[in-house]
Amino acid sequence: MERIENKQPVKKAMILAGGLGTRFLPATLCLAKELFPIGNKPIIMYHIEDLVKAGINDILIVGNKLKQESFANFLTPSKEYMAKVESDGKLGMLSGYMDLMKQVKITYVNQDDPTFTYEGETYENDGLNERGSAIAINAGKKWAMGDPFVVLNGDDLCFYLDGRSMTKEVIDIYEATGDTVVYGKELPREVMYKYSSMVLGDACCNGKGSKMLDIIEKPAPGTEPSNIMGFCRYVLTMDFFDRIFTVKPRPNGEYNMTDVLQSLARDGKASTCIFGGDYFDCGSEEGYAKANMYVVEHRDELK
Repeated sequence: MERIENKQPVKKAMILAGGLGTRFLPATLCLAKELFPIGNKPIIMYHIEDLVKAGINDILIVGNKLKQESFANFLTPSKEYMAKVESDGKLGMLSGYMDLMKQVKITYVNQDDPTFTYEGETYENDGLNERGSAIAINAGKKWAMGDPFVVLNGDDLCFYLDGRSMTKEVIDIYEATGDTVVYGKELPREVMYKYSSMVLGDACCNGKGSKMLDIIEKPAPGTEPSNIMGFCRYVLTMDFFDRIFTVKPRPNGEYNMTDVLQSLARDGKASTCIFGGDYFDCGSEEGYAKANMYVVEHRDELK
């Protein structure tokens, strides 16, 4: 049975950008991997464009101090730089960027700072001494203010050739069920040991989604319950924050996002929909190269 409990509209999104991108050294000494160009746009700009399509206008980027300068240059370009671009007659090249940024409010948070400021208020960062993907999300608890929100992995890049929004796809499942939603992606079974594997239940949302009964992180080869991994985009509610410290940390001391999602799924509070477009892991050199080739192939002005 579909579960709808006091649903609120999804108007917020969190982009996880805490990783140092060491696989790209020495490039990441000077530029955060989420700002690497795909075509002529940084990766994160594709995320923001997709969020705007889905009606999202409040975005929190969870990063760290070592990447703050990179993001500041993108989010608030210096007046000197903008003046030079304008004097060179090239301001038109930034028209798409400027139009996009007028539609959103973006806050950057260092996940290892004890406090952060949002809309003029200063908030404490709970769980500061812990580590893991769930703790990075926990840094935005006060920002969420009880509202549901989308979570994106900053270096995962997805495309639908018809231009529809991936974010809206997961929001639609949330609006129909009230559940936590985990995006799913079909993969060959032989690679599932590298990722997570979902246990799917009954179809929901007129066949557009399914209940998610369980999710197993990096199952041993041959033990994966399905060839559907959880990835890229999620819709979370305050249920997620309530459960972070009820799950056991991993042997390395980290609180893993998948473990919290598993707890919600086993209690019947999670659903999924399957992504049917093109996906690139831009946190790897191979995925980043393929994403660039894909964009060149599908944009006439770059062919």
